[in-house]
Amino acid sequence: MVIAASDLAEALVATGTVEALQTAWSTGDTIGASTHGTASDTSRFALASLTKPLVAVACLVACEEGALELDESLSRYLPRAACTATLRELLSHASGLAFDDATARRIQTDPNAGWAEVAAAYTSVAPIVPARERRTYSNTGYALIAAALEQATRLPYQVYIDEAVLQPLGMTHTQFGASPDDQSIIAVQEPGLLGHGEQLFNGARFRALGLPQSGAYGTASDYLRLLRCVRHGGKPLLAKQTNAFLLANQCGALPGGVGEFMEWDVCDWAVGFECRDGKQPHWTGTALSASAITHFGASGTLALFDPVADVAAVVLANRGTYSGWMLEPGGWPDLCAALVA
Repeated sequence: MVIAASDLAEALVATGTVEALQTAWSTGDTIGASTHGTASDTSRFALASLTKPLVAVACLVACEEGALELDESLSRYLPRAACTATLRELLSHASGLAFDDATARRIQTDPNAGWAEVAAAYTSVAPIVPARERRTYSNTGYALIAAALEQATRLPYQVYIDEAVLQPLGMTHTQFGASPDDQSIIAVQEPGLLGHGEQLFNGARFRALGLPQSGAYGTASDYLRLLRCVRHGGKPLLAKQTNAFLLANQCGALPGGVGEFMEWDVCDWAVGFECRDGKQPHWTGTALSASAITHFGASGTLALFDPVADVAAVVLANRGTYSGWMLEPGGWPDLCAALVA
């Protein structure tokens, strides 16, 4: 299993598909990791949307502490919010909010604007369809979750997530935002644009903001700690029943998907993570069981946990997904098949 996945990872570098790649995996009590290309053990990658599960788990910790209520309207925490969906709906992309907001993205490129201005812009965004009508994968929703988390805990969301999730799990190489000249971070190839020439993941403004929907940086071994927490029933962060809730589909069998990338008649989503179920086609291919949870990031990152195969894995690469390289032979579907073989 390890050799096959490592060979595939090495081939992605050898063919020039990616410059750097880092993997970490576990099955049972066995843990492994590998690095390829220009990556080292301590190289950090842009996690992109793998940031969202970190925010989601922090929200569940806040719920256990009594600071948040999953089925309360967002207006309880953000009275001026145009969206009144619940946190449960926001966490599982059932709020009806669009993927992103042009005004908020424009503000993100303004060197004089900070997170407060960005959050205010997202607060004014209204849903494009009613809540629980369809699954609309939304960066906007996670920006609002972070704003609500701040109001409920009276802490900046980065500080709360660090104290509630990263520190207890020993994720010492993971952080929100980064310096543009941080040499430990691998730059993303074909990163896409935030707007007005500002690169996603690599740009100084993007790194300065550390956005809750996509702005964390870390290592594969660090992120595996989060997956192993879920695999071990939530220990040491969550109660067993809360962890089971995290793994379960939320808000019914809704149609929808991830923007224009993939859409399904039934698009189940858990808390933060996507439910693999029987979706076809899928970025992980066909090897994972229906009980698996997954997520990917547009910087070329992938995470999964399959309780049936008892496999958790993280694959961090440094090439944007917009070209679809990760679905070509030797990409994510083949890597997932090798990991659970």
